[in-house]
Amino acid sequence: MLLAAPAVAGPFELKDGDRVVFLGATLIEQEQRYGYWEAALTSRWPDRNVTFRNLGWSGDDVWGDARASFGTRADGFKALKDHVLALNPTVIILGYGGNEAFDGAAGLPKFVDGLNVLLDTLAPTKARIVLLAPLRQEDLGRPLPDPTAHNKDILLYTDALRDAAKKRGLTFADMNPYLGDGPKAPPLTDDGLHLNGAGYWRTALALERALDLPSLPWRLDIKGSGVGKTKTEGLAVTREFTIDRDKVTDDMLPLAPPPAGEPHRPSPSDRVVVGKKLEAGRYTLTIDDKPVVTAPADEWAKGVTLDRGPEFDQAEQLRRAIVAKNRLYFYRWRPANETYLFGFRKNEQGQNAIEIPKFDPLVAEKEQEIAKLRVPAAHQYELKPEAK
Repeated sequence: MLLAAPAVAGPFELKDGDRVVFLGATLIEQEQRYGYWEAALTSRWPDRNVTFRNLGWSGDDVWGDARASFGTRADGFKALKDHVLALNPTVIILGYGGNEAFDGAAGLPKFVDGLNVLLDTLAPTKARIVLLAPLRQEDLGRPLPDPTAHNKDILLYTDALRDAAKKRGLTFADMNPYLGDGPKAPPLTDDGLHLNGAGYWRTALALERALDLPSLPWRLDIKGSGVGKTKTEGLAVTREFTIDRDKVTDDMLPLAPPPAGEPHRPSPSDRVVVGKKLEAGRYTLTIDDKPVVTAPADEWAKGVTLDRGPEFDQAEQLRRAIVAKNRLYFYRWRPANETYLFGFRKNEQGQNAIEIPKFDPLVAEKEQEIAKLRVPAAHQYELKPEAK
């Protein structure tokens, strides 16, 4: 008997109307505090209405242990299942394996069994599933533990996730290869395990690469004299662009600026402005009449990379709106004093449970704000010689 060939996951893409659920342990839960992953995926398709819900739970595993509250493992897994199915997701981004890897090679078969049960449980959603590789532990030096041995176990669990994705035709994404040393930078984690703000910013860039999302070059050539078409990539220009003013509209927003102290890292998606045929001297790029960067003509000729401006400001507004939405949704699905509202002590404060659905319109309001902020606006660009 011939066995059917496994399905092959197509290129990762979010479609209009998609409902994305982040599901996993601490790596997933804490992303909602920073919003860089969600902002990157939201801004990549500004013309598509995509919603995100974060169901991460710190300390969780494929068996739902952390979600059990005062119940059993079976209760925790049921809670996981019920929360996911209630959202009717079309895309699930799954982040497990990091906690389970502490059981080492001996625990691998148990993890694979638990992962398969979880994937079978999620199958009725018919969602497109992404399996994230767990992040390797960062070596921050002693007295923190040497992560060498643990990282070998992480690789074992990563291979198991890769194999599961291949067998089931799911998308597999490993961010680790894209988190190399590069320029000297602050640590990605607070303790070797848990990402900080810089870590979530850098992993947002790594996630795009791990998902094989194409890099989108952004380049604008401004001619210093004469009229002619300029080379543009990643943006739309309303007319021929000269040394004078013009309107520029991005195809998509950049990623929000990194936390303070994180240096610029060269990327294929860097935003570069090139000044051509400029006379000797210094020139200032203004956007909407506000100075952004000043450089001599020879540097403009090579190309100046932008890391600030109104597009970055809008991207940061988008990220903050995402963080605010996630906070409201967290209060909705994991309210404080849940035991008093819905659990075995609801006889004491259960009457207050009627307040929880009131978060729904607040979340919807933030979704509307996100929908507006994800669409790039037109801006006036001008490259002007510095006054002598």
